[in-house]
Amino acid sequence: MMIKVEDFVFETFLRLTSKTVPYGSEDILVESMRELFPKGMQKDEWGNYFYKVGDSRSIFAAHLDTVSKDYVTVTHVFDGNLIKTDGKTTLGADDKAGITILLWMIQNNVPGLYYFFIGEEVGCIGSGKAAKSMDFSHINPVPKSGFYKGNYDRIISFDRRDVGSVITFQSSSRCCSDDFADALCQELNQTRRLSYKKDTGGVYTDSAEFTHLVPECTNVSVGYYKEHTTNESQDIIHLTDLAEACVKVDWENLPTKRNPETHEWKDYSYPTSRKDCAYDEYDYGNYGGESLGYGDSMSDAYGDSYSDLHSNRGKKKRKRRSGKKYYDGGSGLVDMSYAYDQYEDFYEISPVSDFIKSDDSVNKVMNSDSKYDWIMSKFTDGALEYWELQIIKEQYLNIDVAYDKFFYEYLLEKMYENGQEDII
Repeated sequence: MMIKVEDFVFETFLRLTSKTVPYGSEDILVESMRELFPKGMQKDEWGNYFYKVGDSRSIFAAHLDTVSKDYVTVTHVFDGNLIKTDGKTTLGADDKAGITILLWMIQNNVPGLYYFFIGEEVGCIGSGKAAKSMDFSHINPVPKSGFYKGNYDRIISFDRRDVGSVITFQSSSRCCSDDFADALCQELNQTRRLSYKKDTGGVYTDSAEFTHLVPECTNVSVGYYKEHTTNESQDIIHLTDLAEACVKVDWENLPTKRNPETHEWKDYSYPTSRKDCAYDEYDYGNYGGESLGYGDSMSDAYGDSYSDLHSNRGKKKRKRRSGKKYYDGGSGLVDMSYAYDQYEDFYEISPVSDFIKSDDSVNKVMNSDSKYDWIMSKFTDGALEYWELQIIKEQYLNIDVAYDKFFYEYLLEKMYENGQEDII
């Protein structure tokens, strides 16, 4: 008798999130929960796990690691349709929610190549190595080669926060066509309660490593919130609805339009003042505790430091690298494993660097209206890095709100102007 989707999702998610899984502990997770994974699942030369169902030109991806320092027990707390922790650990819904979706699809024999990547949280290590070697090996008993350019039309990561995004740009670079995203949204939205739409605001996950090989590369919201923090939560009802929808999607007939050999950057059009903000609904009220008039620009609001920003920060040209690679204070390129070691509390609890401390007062500030002034002051001091802005966007801004979107994109534009455009 086939298990009900709601029972499968609930039980599987709780099992998968019963432990935190820092990079390097993925094998422990798989071996200790072998019964959750399909028999015959293989391991490639980079340590990623994969499983193939039927003949398909689709790849489905999630990652095994979570943001955490140690492999420890998670205490679940239930709050309506949300699953949380006791506040002592991260939940790991990022990305055990995605793994739950893949396992349900496998259970229902949805054709595809299923990949469970390692090390996503420390720089897309597993997917990056697979992409560089063009190796999604699924042919040899001891995998070495098998993923060749042209074999697949689409790769779908299930690793996006919130409940309504199908990502078309990751790190401001086109990863899938609008036609593909629209068609996928239409398919998903046939299931009750789901309301997906295309979203240009993606950060970076495993599917982005394959944009030079696979035409359509996207990331789909799975219903987690405040990832990388001890306040992380998972909407289990949404995850159940998504699992139900994914077995009904006609994956093989989704349109393939994007050319992986071409590169398209996101087009930013910025207002110079709040009066010019091109959103239909806009809150012109208090901004960080101050009421600013329609004609007030960002420079007016924050003083001469804005006009001096270019000279203060300088143009630090840096080598461009794809993937989750970040810069530490301009001292050179580092990957996420270094960034995690350096700023572990930033991911564990709240933004941390030499200007942010992980304590309750910071959490209170970052969850209040005063966060705008606080972020801006650090930015004008030249203390805000691109990767930190991305995490602030994901954890503390609501891009569906007109002003948060305007605020984020204004800062991003200024980073471009001042020499950080090459880091993404």
